[in-house]
Amino acid sequence: MTDTRSAATPAPDVDAESQPPAPSRRDRRRFAFGVVGVTLFALAVRVTWVLVARRNFPLKGDDYYYHWQANALADGLGFLNPFSWKALGRIDPSAAHPPLYSMYLAVISWFGGTSPLAHRLASCVLGAAAIGVVALVARRIAGERAGIIAGLLGAVYPMLWINDGMLISESMYVLVIALVLLAAYRLWSTRSRLDALFLGATIGLACLTRPEAIMLVPFIGLPFLFLGGGWRPRLLPAFLVALACLVVILPWWVRNLTTFEDPVFLATGHGSVLQIANCDDTYHGALLGYWDINCLTADRPPATAEQRKLQRSTKVPGLVYLIAQDPRDESIPDATARDKALHYIRHHLTRAPIVALARVGRVWGVYRVSQEVSLDTFFERRGKWPSWSGTWMYYGLVALSVYALVVMRKRRVPISPMIAIVAMVTVTAAISIGITRYRVGADVMLVVLGGVGVDALWRLVEARRRGRRPVPHPESELVAP
Repeated sequence: MTDTRSAATPAPDVDAESQPPAPSRRDRRRFAFGVVGVTLFALAVRVTWVLVARRNFPLKGDDYYYHWQANALADGLGFLNPFSWKALGRIDPSAAHPPLYSMYLAVISWFGGTSPLAHRLASCVLGAAAIGVVALVARRIAGERAGIIAGLLGAVYPMLWINDGMLISESMYVLVIALVLLAAYRLWSTRSRLDALFLGATIGLACLTRPEAIMLVPFIGLPFLFLGGGWRPRLLPAFLVALACLVVILPWWVRNLTTFEDPVFLATGHGSVLQIANCDDTYHGALLGYWDINCLTADRPPATAEQRKLQRSTKVPGLVYLIAQDPRDESIPDATARDKALHYIRHHLTRAPIVALARVGRVWGVYRVSQEVSLDTFFERRGKWPSWSGTWMYYGLVALSVYALVVMRKRRVPISPMIAIVAMVTVTAAISIGITRYRVGADVMLVVLGGVGVDALWRLVEARRRGRRPVPHPESELVAP
């Protein structure tokens, strides 16, 4: 495949004779030790968080789902609905969430780690591994120092380590998004078929963790259509990315199509998400752009005395509403919820753009910030001081990231993978809920760019001290679209 990169042409702001030498074996070994150290430090931060603050934290929502579905998988019961299983003993198939995180936890359960604490500690391993990949991404963009800095930022960034104590799929998502970025920058560098397949496969894994990642197929693949050269350099990478993604998600897709009455692609939870985000309480007033459970439950019959008694005896979260709709086939109530949400949207089209802007403002931290932190603390149970410290660090990373993107463009390093993450998060928030957790893919991007930005400032200070222009790392000489 033709490589359109001109490796011999230096960036416009760097003299050819001032180019630094390629990293030596000693430099690579030192970087490898640095990545291992940063990864172990990230693991220590996360394990400390779990043992100190989350050791006996009760399971109430998605964490209940993932924990008990993983144990069911380890027992050979398949992807069942853990709520009806634990309360009623029913084996109802479920696709409320994509399967990858449950599958990972099921491996831990199979080896005897069946407790919530074991699953939280296993999630810490995912979070720490993601930090190692973050360091590799930043290194590919701007060199070894940028990689280590990005790893350190990711290790201490609360918006990342909070997830590893919550027992939710974001722990897996952080890792796969970091792998997507690594694969994307490898492909920009090599233009190889193998790296195109690798990128598509990592996007597929991201889709099996959070459904909105499917948007990365066009958002990351389309820029290749604007490269120079003939049709093959333009079309083949994008085609291979889409093909590999399809191959990865196809087994789960086929399972869903053959299991449920209504068509299901990656998950059955879209309808309920739409319904809790589209009603009077979320279109006006204090919860503008957020969600409200009353949107989902207002038109349901009240719980009977027998149902309330069963709820108290089993302590299964949300059991009363589960029994009321009898979701032996999840696709049916999900389709009903989706229809109700779309009906509401159609009758409030003039208000919908304002709500979408509020959602986007919430997820990017520019609208009702204090309330968002309070909601994260109360509903999401993320903790008050981690949420506030993460918010302030987020703003610092945003500033560094903007500077890093400017530097990358100046060095002719592609920024389209980063823009793809921003677009995915923005679209997801606009059509669903303005919730901090939905920004986690961008939080991965921010620590990568934070490392690049700090390294660029470091080089600028060094260059001014010596009276020279800053020298980028040679691996950053990539052609942007």
